Amino acid sequence: MTPSVDHVALPRLSAEDILLEPLLNSRHAEPTISRRRRTQSDSLIVWSTAGVALTTILSILLFFNALWNRDPSSEKAASLAVRPNPYLYLDKVLHKTTQTFPPVVNFPQVVLHFSAEDPQRRTWPESHRSRPTVFGTVYPDDRRILVSKSVSTIAQFRNLDYAMENCVVHLSLPVETDTFQPNTSLAKTSAVDIWVLEDSEELAQDIRGTAVARAPRRQSLLRLATLPFSASGSHQSPAFRCPSGKYTTLEIACSNASSECHVDFWQDRRAKPIGGAYIVQHSTSVP
Repeated sequence: MTPSVDHVALPRLSAEDILLEPLLNSRHAEPTISRRRRTQSDSLIVWSTAGVALTTILSILLFFNALWNRDPSSEKAASLAVRPNPYLYLDKVLHKTTQTFPPVVNFPQVVLHFSAEDPQRRTWPESHRSRPTVFGTVYPDDRRILVSKSVSTIAQFRNLDYAMENCVVHLSLPVETDTFQPNTSLAKTSAVDIWVLEDSEELAQDIRGTAVARAPRRQSLLRLATLPFSASGSHQSPAFRCPSGKYTTLEIACSNASSECHVDFWQDRRAKPIGGAYIVQHSTSVP
């Protein structure tokens, strides 16, 4: 006799249940997927934060290591870097030439002031005559010469051209014209000393009186001249050597021989007639 088999009736699914079954399954799976994504996001944040912290610490260590082991001689060498020589092989072309060239008038590119009573010789912010225009702020070539018992002026010249290494300092008051006002103020008995300074590095035009912005020291026994400043006429120093492509840095200070000393004016290299504190370069022979 064949044993009987119990039949269990399966639940019947309606058409609606069949359509909704994938949606129900996805709802049950969503929390698991969300937790997995959240875990991955948290891990990414942790590793990114650790990487940033590590690179920051490494940068700080490298900075202090460079600061601790810096070489003053390399800094000095970098500060002494000069501009490229534009006169290559002219010494060969002009070898033993007898040709001479007309003098070159050279105005200072940088003019700075400092207190004559300051042993640190810290320079002040550069005086300028800036003015607003429709194109923005304009800084003209005007330079201020200010000399008194308490203030000295630093003037730096870039020696121009080749084989023009015989220089003379000229001092005169600029003339007021329709297009240029020197705003001159002068004590009649003013006399100034002109000193050659030790350092011939290029000075920056945007010095703002920081701790490193100090006027170079005077070269001992290299006072070029003591010249009077009069309301008219021009006064010249003895000639001195100004090597081509180098810089000549001068200090203009009140002379101790002057009982009352005050010189204050603006100068412009483009103004005519020529006036102010400038040097004239004269032709020299090429060996």
